[in-house]
Amino acid sequence: MPLKPLFGSLNNTIAKTIALNNPNYSKIVEPFGDDGTYALFTAKKPANSHTVNIVDPDLLAAMQFAQSYSTSDFSALKNEDWIGSPDTFNQVQTISDAEGEKFIYKFLYNKFFAMSMSGSDELSFDILSLNVDKKNKLFAFPLMKSLLKKVEFVSMDPMSLIPSDGFMILIPPTAYLEPTKAKLSGLSGQFFFAGKVSDGMAAVSDAQAMSKLNVHGASVAGIMMSTYSFVTNYDSRLTKIDPEMMKGAMS
Repeated sequence: MPLKPLFGSLNNTIAKTIALNNPNYSKIVEPFGDDGTYALFTAKKPANSHTVNIVDPDLLAAMQFAQSYSTSDFSALKNEDWIGSPDTFNQVQTISDAEGEKFIYKFLYNKFFAMSMSGSDELSFDILSLNVDKKNKLFAFPLMKSLLKKVEFVSMDPMSLIPSDGFMILIPPTAYLEPTKAKLSGLSGQFFFAGKVSDGMAAVSDAQAMSKLNVHGASVAGIMMSTYSFVTNYDSRLTKIDPEMMKGAMS
């Protein structure tokens, strides 16, 4: 089984779809890196430059650590306590103003062993992770360092990066979905857009609204099966939705 990055990777189905249906490019730009970055997909075609935008400061620091940690940083990280326990969880919460390895230890320990109530930022120990050992997860770090070698990280409003002068991978979270979709028809630079929709007919509605673009509906496996509209402004292997044909099939 291939190693998977610890954080930041796209849904595997979406990443493979992009890799099989990308245009020729020398530069990749990802305005919405917080929700997963194509930079960490092993099967992508290499680019001369790759820009990933991450707004969340903690995730940004974690990605930068994964990009450039030293051997001593990694050794210290591996020697931390990676077994789930309420006592260790409480000790980890006392780490403050941390940088480098200590910051990553707190960041990952909470990712592995913490939980929070919906709508709350307060963390508590996840009892289902009691005595679980996550140390082997750290073996993904060397892979991440290799994949992030040419990546430039930025932190800005995602919408300010649309349009960009590279191949744009646009996979916005819910809050940015409609504003991003509204920009697609006016973009001249090449892009691949993936946005969740309620069902297949919503993808057909996207095809009607963006008749000059290539719109494709797809079911994507994740924690739950979701339906997406994939939209491009270049030719690919994806089959374009014909809204008129779909209307006829539904009547």
